[in-house]
Amino acid sequence: MSLRAAFYLFFAVSMAFGQQASLPAPDAIFFNGKIITVNSAFSTLQAFAVQGDRIVAAGSNAEVQALAGPRTQRIDLGGHAVIPGLMDNHNHQYNAALMLLRGVNLVGVPSVAEMLNRIRQAVATAKPGQIVYTTGGWSEPELPEKRGPTRQELDQVSPDHPVMVFRTRGTAYLNTPALKAAGVSRETPFLAGNPIAKDATGEPTGVINGPSTVLAIADKIVPQPSEEEKKELILKMQQQQHAVGLTSIRELELSPDIMRLYWSLWREGKLTMRVSMGLDVLPGEADQMEEILSRWGVGPGFGDHWLRLDCVGEFGVDGIPNSSYLREPYAGRPGDNGQPRITPEKFGAAMRTMNRYGWRPSIHTSGDKALDLVLDGFEAADRQTSIRDKRWIVEHIPMAHPDQMERLARMKVLVSAQAQPYGGVEGMIRAWGRERADHAVPMRELLDHGLIVSTGSDWPTNTNNMFVNMGFYVTRKTREGGQSGAAQKISRQEALRVATINNAYMTYEEKVKGSIEPGKLADFLILSQDILTVPEDQIRSILPLATYVGGRKVFAAANGGF
Repeated sequence: MSLRAAFYLFFAVSMAFGQQASLPAPDAIFFNGKIITVNSAFSTLQAFAVQGDRIVAAGSNAEVQALAGPRTQRIDLGGHAVIPGLMDNHNHQYNAALMLLRGVNLVGVPSVAEMLNRIRQAVATAKPGQIVYTTGGWSEPELPEKRGPTRQELDQVSPDHPVMVFRTRGTAYLNTPALKAAGVSRETPFLAGNPIAKDATGEPTGVINGPSTVLAIADKIVPQPSEEEKKELILKMQQQQHAVGLTSIRELELSPDIMRLYWSLWREGKLTMRVSMGLDVLPGEADQMEEILSRWGVGPGFGDHWLRLDCVGEFGVDGIPNSSYLREPYAGRPGDNGQPRITPEKFGAAMRTMNRYGWRPSIHTSGDKALDLVLDGFEAADRQTSIRDKRWIVEHIPMAHPDQMERLARMKVLVSAQAQPYGGVEGMIRAWGRERADHAVPMRELLDHGLIVSTGSDWPTNTNNMFVNMGFYVTRKTREGGQSGAAQKISRQEALRVATINNAYMTYEEKVKGSIEPGKLADFLILSQDILTVPEDQIRSILPLATYVGGRKVFAAANGGF
């Protein structure tokens, strides 16, 4: 079939049940480029056409330009590469907005000393008893001190005002007044499912680990924005994410009230990021799974291509990896007391309940023994009613062994992987040893086992730049300049698939997005460099010159030409 015939067929089918009209010309034609389609044949073309929010044709310059009408916009790509819009399988956009757009600005702070200086200035203007809190956007390895602030240092700059310093959604630093305001003392062993780190005297160190614990404390002591302010934060953050090429995200761990914010933005037509929402349920709520899910009359996949339900999000079984969740001992981390977050019996019962109500889990796990527990629970649900075609998901699984990959493949479980070794391999080596660190996030083996694997960030814990992830998967070179697990390298084509079409499969949308093909949503990026030919070490430096979602340009780089 010729391209023109395919173009006519697309509109004939799309209008079959509507009033017939003359064939419209495309709204826009993009030509003279390198169109990396990521279709089943991984074709590379010269041009494509967009009508409304869909791609209606793709082929040679001559074929596509022949479809133009007098009002068709013509965009000369000037030889630039174009790829499908990038997707993030594990993104906390709302929490990132709360952490990066509010409070004392610590994004990219150069040292702990400067951090303390900025906090001191904020304390000087704070009202009596007012909490001082900060953004995240900084990292211990990038500071000369190689650490965050101590409780004692925060007490010195603020002996009376509570201070909460965010690093990521899973780590925060508190001074003594903040710990007191949060109700955390030497008698507090756990909070929201995570252990409270103590010093040698039994006093809380002020270092808070675990997303659920950080969030619980923040909800208690940090002023919450109004509903309209929350919506504005989401809108600002989706624009920042478009700047790194993201067009779709799976946003996990959302409470119903935050889902309602997204729903409100959807109704107002303000979403430019496609969002698949995970329902936040904590392991401690396993006994309530029946009550939680029985209230929902819909489940994963419900919604449209802007906003939909995804899963019971994360439901982490191990949080900070500890001795209870590893097949072999390791060095450990502060706060590691080896206590499990959920028993195998409760976990299995929760999985069977999810299966019965048609929900799928997306289980957070880091330890290899924890993955055994998860697989046991999945298999128990599978014996009840097959899960093979329900696209159940495991999150992270940095330590996965061949026997576990075989079990995942038998149940057709999807793998939502993130590039943790890129920025954290030194910590992995210290805790796990070089051999296990080199095997972390074993992309080559996962794909070779026939598993559908996608990539993401766990942002704001890690960078949300998928070019960094893809560069790591292709080279296995880390942020610090070393290399971790060269045997796990994958090809550029495979890296593109895990960031696009495989992510679309994760959200039941592989037929409508994830590749540049007629009939699919017009989500795509115009790139600064060709990802298929640029030197491997430069993949992580690629930037979008323009980002389009549904045929609409939602980001254009300054002086980028588009």
